[in-house]
Amino acid sequence: MTRSPWAVLALALLDGLIGAALLAQALRHGGDRDVLVHFCVYAAVVFLFKAREAARRVPTLISQARGSTTLAVGPWWLRTARILIGYDSWSRTERLGIVAISIIVTTLFGWAKGGPFEAALFAAVAAVNAALALLALAARASTRRG
Repeated sequence: MTRSPWAVLALALLDGLIGAALLAQALRHGGDRDVLVHFCVYAAVVFLFKAREAARRVPTLISQARGSTTLAVGPWWLRTARILIGYDSWSRTERLGIVAISIIVTTLFGWAKGGPFEAALFAAVAAVNAALALLALAARASTRRG
């Protein structure tokens, strides 16, 4: 594994909070029904694509988690920077790309139209990462018990 399941779970919580904050901002600028419908549709589409891809990697993730080897290269501050803006190997997402897309979409379409998309992007990636991290933690716990 490229990072600890606890770090991935913490990142998922951060992404969930970012998604919630972006959705709240979009709700302040647009009609509640319109914003929520767009958010739900975008979140479902992004989640389905991310979850489908992640489901293929679950057996490998579980075997790696049972082996409990985590690759940690570099000092803590470099690993933290990679987690926040680098390539996320768990959800196979370029995190800097998410931030750039969010800024571009909001700039082009405003908070009422672009905000639900960027909130859905962060929320869907958070849900996939949280599910994968919880699976990895459960696999580690089952190995320690057995």
